[in-house]
Amino acid sequence: MPLKSFEHSADYTYLDQALRSYWTQFESLESDMRAFTPRPIADFDEWREGELKRLAVLNPGKPAEALARLVDQQLEFIAAPRWQFREQFDQRHMTLYVSVVLLSHSLSEALANAVLALGLASAGAPELFRILERAQFKRKWLIGPKAFDPTYAFPTGTALHETLGTLAQERNALVHQKIELTVEGVRVLEGTHFRRRGYDQDLVWLRRFFSLPYDLSVFAHRSFKDLRPMLLFRRSPIEAVKEHADAIAAATGDA
Repeated sequence: MPLKSFEHSADYTYLDQALRSYWTQFESLESDMRAFTPRPIADFDEWREGELKRLAVLNPGKPAEALARLVDQQLEFIAAPRWQFREQFDQRHMTLYVSVVLLSHSLSEALANAVLALGLASAGAPELFRILERAQFKRKWLIGPKAFDPTYAFPTGTALHETLGTLAQERNALVHQKIELTVEGVRVLEGTHFRRRGYDQDLVWLRRFFSLPYDLSVFAHRSFKDLRPMLLFRRSPIEAVKEHADAIAAATGDA
C-alpha cells in the first residue's frame, strides 16, 4: 500500500551533481582521443640530440655509434603511435574512469537504500531496513525489494544487469585493492585485478556507468506502481544508454 504522507532526505543528490559534472570532461576526452594524430618522428629530433649529449657526458668512453643505437632504440619506443597516445591520454582517462566508477557505484547504492527504506515503510516494516542495508550492493537491487513486494523482478540477463555487475566488480577492485604476491615462484596471494580493456572499450563502459544510476531510478519508478519513488529528477547532460532503456521497458511494460 502507498505511504499516506511522507518526506525523506535526498543528500544523495550531491553524488548526482558530482557525477553529472564529469560528463563534459568525458565528452572532451572522447573527442580528443578520436581526433588523435601521432607526431611524426622528426618532431623528436630535438629530444634525440639532447639525449645524445646527456649520455655522452655520462659515458665519456662510450663510442658515439653505440650511444646513437641506444638513443634510437628509446626513440623507436617513445615515438610509437601507441605510446604517444598513452602518454597524452592515460592520466586523463584513468582519473575520469576511477572517479566515475566510484561516484556511479555510490549513487546507485544510495538509490537502492532509498527504495528499500521507502518500500519497507510502505509495508509497515521500516525496522527491517537495518538488516537489508548490510546486504551486498547487487543484492540490494536484485532481491532486496522482494522484502516488501514479492512480485518484484530485476531484469537479469540484460545490459542493465551486466552493467550493475561490472560496476560492482570495478568498484571492489579499486576500494578493496590487494596486491598479487609470488614467493619463490609460488603465488601466495591472488590479489585484486583492476580490469583494463583498452581505451575504446573503456569509453563504452564509462557511458554505461554514467547512465546506470539514472536508469535504475527510472526502473524503480516504473516497478513500484503504488510507491512510484521519485529519486532523481534530471540526468542532463548524461545521455541514456539505449540497451538499459530497452531492458527497463521490457521488464516493466512501461515505455
